[in-house]
Amino acid sequence: MAFSAALISNCALLPIRGDVIHLKNGGRMEGRVTQQGEMITIEYRGGSIVVHSQSVLRIEKKELAEQIFANRLHKAANDADACVKLAEWAFKKDLNREYVQALRCALLIDPGHIKARRLLRTYKIHYAHLPDNAKARQKLLDDHIEDFQIFCTDHYRICYNTTQAFAHFTGERLEKLYEEFMIFFEDRNFEPAPLTDRLEVVLFDSAQEFHGFSREISPKTTYSTGFYTSKTNRSYFYDSISENNSKYRQVKDKLLQEQKKLSDFRRQVQENNDPRARYIFKDSNGSESKLDKKQALKRLDRQENELQNEYAKLHNFYRDQNITVTMHEGTHQLAYNCGIHSRYFQNPTWLVEGLAVFFENLGEQQGERPGQLNQNRFQYFGKAYAAGRLVPLKELLTRDNLFHLGGDSALTAYAEAWALFYYLANQKHEKLFDYIFDLSLRMTRQNLPYNYEHRLKDFEKYFGLLTNLERDWLAYMNNSIR
Repeated sequence: MAFSAALISNCALLPIRGDVIHLKNGGRMEGRVTQQGEMITIEYRGGSIVVHSQSVLRIEKKELAEQIFANRLHKAANDADACVKLAEWAFKKDLNREYVQALRCALLIDPGHIKARRLLRTYKIHYAHLPDNAKARQKLLDDHIEDFQIFCTDHYRICYNTTQAFAHFTGERLEKLYEEFMIFFEDRNFEPAPLTDRLEVVLFDSAQEFHGFSREISPKTTYSTGFYTSKTNRSYFYDSISENNSKYRQVKDKLLQEQKKLSDFRRQVQENNDPRARYIFKDSNGSESKLDKKQALKRLDRQENELQNEYAKLHNFYRDQNITVTMHEGTHQLAYNCGIHSRYFQNPTWLVEGLAVFFENLGEQQGERPGQLNQNRFQYFGKAYAAGRLVPLKELLTRDNLFHLGGDSALTAYAEAWALFYYLANQKHEKLFDYIFDLSLRMTRQNLPYNYEHRLKDFEKYFGLLTNLERDWLAYMNNSIR
């Protein structure tokens, strides 16, 4: 990968403000403050808390340790030794993510830097087996109702009221995602930051429970089958094939009723020994056929096989939905916790979603890897392309609202985000990872948006003129469609 010192030093590490909130009861909190009406939200590393303004004595403006780190990294970005010294400072301040970030910068400047490589490897080995965190476990349980329980995998803490089988199945999927995610970036010399604690996941047994809970967090989750939110730094899913999922159960019950009708009809045919008897079947075109006993039993065999196929399709559809949403949202969670996306920057949605969709086809087959053709997204992209419904590249890069679930543009936007990431990963992978790394180091001032002009300027910095890139991208995808 063609990383350079210039890439690091030119990153716009814009300052953020850290605030100290002094409470009337003598308490003290530190984080990024936003206020809406009488309620004050304090965002801190790992989550957020909301307090009433009447409980606040005063708010003191203070520079966060993360901001000090960002400024020092900006100054040290041409000097690998300075980056290592900054990493050691970050470690003393318990800034684990920044510690790894500084070591990664040192290795990008000097890939052979012995101390940086030794420290990073030691850090990874130390956290390869994450210790149990009893306080985090209890807090996760306390945040949900009594019938939830917890089990842990190597890298995840899973809170669930589903069947144990579904919880363990989800854990296996997430561990596969974790392994493939790390390999994908490490193979491209982009060192993901190792985890310092297990990532947290909550599993609901039914869509009704899931949506009831998710609406309290954000109305935008109304149409989702799972989501990750930085507010809690947790991912949330439900079991699509649970008997408590009303949509699944309604279709399944209908198929079972059809199965019972066929079984009852078969019994009538088998028990009727009148050779003159005829049995009426409705054909797919609406006409009727009168069949003798032998013909009727043969027709019933065919109908029962068709019904079994419908049941298998139903089960596979919802099972695939479970897998796809787990891979997708799990990728968001990893990307924000392992330094691929900055948690202090308004990352462009096309990139955030494009990466997630790139990983969502990690199914159950042993040989499946990230980056393989995502057939569902590919087919939708092809249909939109043929119908002239593709969103222009300039809009895809700059309009985050295209991805709002429930909107007319969402399916097209997700398909295009996948197609763009897929094209860049296959045809311009060095520039793509330079671009991702650049954005991963960004910080923005509170409430300062990543505006239209800056997005286009950053994109063209790595990929050239938008018109040329769009032409080459669509030609590449068009050849794939054919």
